[in-house]
Amino acid sequence: MVKEYVFEFSGSKETFINKLNLLKPNNTYSSGTCYYFDDYIVELVDDNIHFGIARAGHSGGYWFVPTITDLGDKIEFRGKIEYIGPEYDNNRSLIKKAIDSIGEFLLFILMLPIVLVVWIYMFFEWVVRKIIHRPRQKEKTNEEKLFDLMENYLGCVRKKKEN
Repeated sequence: MVKEYVFEFSGSKETFINKLNLLKPNNTYSSGTCYYFDDYIVELVDDNIHFGIARAGHSGGYWFVPTITDLGDKIEFRGKIEYIGPEYDNNRSLIKKAIDSIGEFLLFILMLPIVLVVWIYMFFEWVVRKIIHRPRQKEKTNEEKLFDLMENYLGCVRKKKEN
């Protein structure tokens, strides 16, 4: 079940965008403007604002895509976390699919020794951590990343969903 999240920002949409401009310089491209904050992306596309929270670049990732409601002196962001992946052409010819499959197989063969070395390293690191009793820090969930971006970086307040 996909959970819906609601955030409020004290101010208008223009105030929110001005705050983005003050926090970080942006990159403008043909379909919109992006703002980068550490591991997060805020993207202005047409009249919407999308929030990339986990590896959300051209290779795809998790995005908070809200609907924006004007509440007078506040705006409300209401939406869900969605996975948005890269565009992929399923209408390729059989020859192109075969060439791509062969290329992927050869890449796998070339990468296998590197992957094995990394696995061996990770195994020894795990053994050392077990010996000295030092646990690995847990990575934030997508939900925690969304709360961090919206509350700590952008100054929004999380609203509890009414039943």
